[in-house]
Amino acid sequence: MGDLTTQRIMELQSRLRIRLAEVGFEGVPASNVAHHLAEIAGLARDLSAESVPLFLELSPAHRQVLAEVVRQVKRDLDELRDAIQDMEPDFTELLKCLEQR
Repeated sequence: MGDLTTQRIMELQSRLRIRLAEVGFEGVPASNVAHHLAEIAGLARDLSAESVPLFLELSPAHRQVLAEVVRQVKRDLDELRDAIQDMEPDFTELLKCLEQR
């Protein structure tokens, strides 16, 4: 991810931590949810705004470039899967926290 995307993710992560604290969800689980959710949002945005449109716009004659775009999409999907799996236990705790109030 580029520097601009990293900056956006950091800003979103900070906003998420504030919101999670507002709803009474804090500590390590909240930090994990904020981190992974911001990462997921950034990756999903990059896929929908950049990688997929680029794949659709490139000429089929540019097979090498298309292959690199597909490799990047695969890396992004792997990162998304990992972030979702890493966040799942803490996200379950967030749901429990919200349902108790």
